[in-house]
Amino acid sequence: MISPKPALLLLAALALGGCDLTSRGDSAATGSIGAGRGAGDAAMASSALTNVELSRLIGSKIGSALNDDDRRLAYEAQIRALETGSPGAPMPWRNPASGRYGNIVPGPAYDRKGAQCRGYSHSVTIGGQLEIARGTACRSPDGGWSAVG
Repeated sequence: MISPKPALLLLAALALGGCDLTSRGDSAATGSIGAGRGAGDAAMASSALTNVELSRLIGSKIGSALNDDDRRLAYEAQIRALETGSPGAPMPWRNPASGRYGNIVPGPAYDRKGAQCRGYSHSVTIGGQLEIARGTACRSPDGGWSAVG
């Protein structure tokens, strides 16, 4: 029997490969997602994008442990922290319905090959267990943020 782990890993890699989905939701980046579909399909597509975007920033291990509302709240806080957060100051998020919460602590902005970048630490508490993801995100030419490295 084939182990499902490698198959799932391959499927995730194919789904995420080559995508830069961390735009701020401007119509140029997302306008075609819901084209010709109902509002429910557009909402589902938006949720899928948030899931992929957040997984790229905090990793699939933490992202998969969150529900859709958790991921949306965490992603919105992550983008706020990268956009306007003071270096070293936590940007919190909380989902009272699930009890999950976290903090994003952005580092100082710096230039990397002409792009504005920031390091960050994103801590998430799930069922009393603290998980931490660290990474770097750089502003892409469209103004969104992409995980690098």
